[in-house]
Amino acid sequence: MKAEEYLKTLTEQIRCKMAREAVRDELLCHIEDQKAAFISEGMEQEEAEEAAVREMGDPVETGNEMDRIHRPRMAWGMIALITVLSIIGYVIQKLMEAKVMDAGGYGWMGARNLLFMIVGLLIMTGVCFVDYTRIGIYAKEIMIAADVLLFGAVMFGANVINGAGNYIILPVIGYITIEYLILLTVPVYAAVLYAYRGQGYRAVAKGILWMIPPVWLAFRIPRMTTAMTLALSFLIILAIAVWKNWFRISRWKTLAGIFAAAVCVPAAGIAYYWFFGAAYQQERLRFLLMDPSESGAGYVTVVIRQLLEGSRVAGEGSASLDASQIPVFQELVLSGVAAYYGIFAALIVAGLLVFLLMRFLKISLAQRNQLGMLMGAGCSVLFLTETAFYLLTNLGVAYIGTFCPFLSYGGTGTMVTYILLGLLLSICRYQNTAPERKRVLFFTSLMYNSRKASVKESRQNERENYEKTSGRN
Repeated sequence: MKAEEYLKTLTEQIRCKMAREAVRDELLCHIEDQKAAFISEGMEQEEAEEAAVREMGDPVETGNEMDRIHRPRMAWGMIALITVLSIIGYVIQKLMEAKVMDAGGYGWMGARNLLFMIVGLLIMTGVCFVDYTRIGIYAKEIMIAADVLLFGAVMFGANVINGAGNYIILPVIGYITIEYLILLTVPVYAAVLYAYRGQGYRAVAKGILWMIPPVWLAFRIPRMTTAMTLALSFLIILAIAVWKNWFRISRWKTLAGIFAAAVCVPAAGIAYYWFFGAAYQQERLRFLLMDPSESGAGYVTVVIRQLLEGSRVAGEGSASLDASQIPVFQELVLSGVAAYYGIFAALIVAGLLVFLLMRFLKISLAQRNQLGMLMGAGCSVLFLTETAFYLLTNLGVAYIGTFCPFLSYGGTGTMVTYILLGLLLSICRYQNTAPERKRVLFFTSLMYNSRKASVKESRQNERENYEKTSGRN
């Protein structure tokens, strides 16, 4: 049986089309190597090829084994946990809304929020089945298009409310929050870095330049917390790529530089808002860097601390809630859970969320597909950064104010969260099947083609020598 016929029969047994090409290329290399070995032992080319194919075993049986190995696997446990957290988050927000309204405050959870959750779960499921590796093929084009569209939205299409141009209004859809859309650039940035593997310091410099547009747009809105979240996520993604030896550079010196940047970038942002920011932003910074004030962000944190101090391990605490004192209680539902239902209940909710995100991070870092590894790690780092800021706010450490998966309301943030979760699930699903895309793996392709040419040249020389030897005899 010829190699082409054998491989055609074998790959037909593999149901996942994504895996067929990678399996075919790998087995073809084995056949070519064995064929070259047989030729060096004196076999004719056709005879050597048939012998090499026979050694691979029955094509149907081997194909079935490859199908078992290279089969997409749904992460049902993760999907179940996401669904549970979605329901818990929605119920908690409704309970906190009821408490606030009973105390004379206002509600924020409408019927749309339930619709957002259901639609988000459906979108997540759809994204889970998408071949995420195709992002790596067109990563730079996608990133440029995203930057241009976001720039147009921020500069020309945004509705300015209280000095912040953070919303655009689309027909039928309604309000879209720009700062949450910017977060979608995180996995794309990881795919851009993937395209620079094998390069030197120039690749690191390019990686830093790709960070600037999204971070600048977040500052321009202005949203300091989102800008810091993006900058830290980008820097951590770059640090992971450096740690994995993707670039021909001094690893430790570069990591030290990235760490310095992680310190300097927030410092630069703080300095900018301290001198040029809006009044409420300067007030928030004064609280963060100095003592709590009796109004604004500082006062919100003082009230949170009072709630937490009166909390019990289980059951309602002793502190009373004056809803009029906390105008942004929808960002503080975890504090409300501790105050009304006990610290243990709040720990369970926070623990489940952190467990889910750390599990995604662990799975991502263990990926064989390097594109999936970095994209998954980037999404996980983004969620963990958001969650860390949210926990700091709800612990009364500082009023940072940020979106948190499952525990914050809002249509755009919810949809973006489920899109990124779907991407993480896709990476989990295709961890045994996802191919390394050829356009991105430029250096690997060169090495592979060079190896094939070397084998072909060696086989030709051996055949010529064999013919000469046979002629003498």
